[in-house]
Amino acid sequence: MAEENMDRLFDPYFTTKGPDKGTGLGLFMSKNIIEKNMGGRLTVRNIGAGAEFGIEV
Repeated sequence: MAEENMDRLFDPYFTTKGPDKGTGLGLFMSKNIIEKNMGGRLTVRNIGAGAEFGIEV
C-alpha cells in the first residue's frame, strides 16, 4: 500500500481503483461499524509485500 494513501484509506469515497471499479465506501463503513457500533478499532499497516488490517473488538 502506498504510504501517501495510508492517511486517506478510511475516508469516504477514497479509492485507488478506477472510477468504474469501486465506490470507496467499504473500508469507511467497516471502520464506522467497528469503532462506533462495537467500540473496537480498525487499523492498517504495511508488512512485507502487502498490507495487514487489524480488528480489535
